[in-house]
Amino acid sequence: MSDETSKETTAEERKFLHDISNHIVVAHGMTTFVLRTLRDNPNVDAREIERLEKALTAINKMTESIQERRAVLHAKS
Repeated sequence: MSDETSKETTAEERKFLHDISNHIVVAHGMTTFVLRTLRDNPNVDAREIERLEKALTAINKMTESIQERRAVLHAKS
C-alpha cells in the first residue's frame, strides 16, 4: 500500500469514526434522558430500567472502542 493510499484510508476511517460517534452521542443522551425519567416513575417495572442500564453500558463500551481506535489511528499518523 502506497503512503498516499494509506493516508486516504486513515482519513476515511477517521471520518467514519467521527460520523458514528455523533450517532452514539445522540443514543447516549436520549438513553440517559429516558432512564432518568423512568427512574422517577414508581410504576415502571425494575426490569425495564435494568434493560436501559444495559443499553447504556453497551453504548459506553462502543464509545470506549471508538476512542481506542482513534488512539491507534493517531499513533499511526
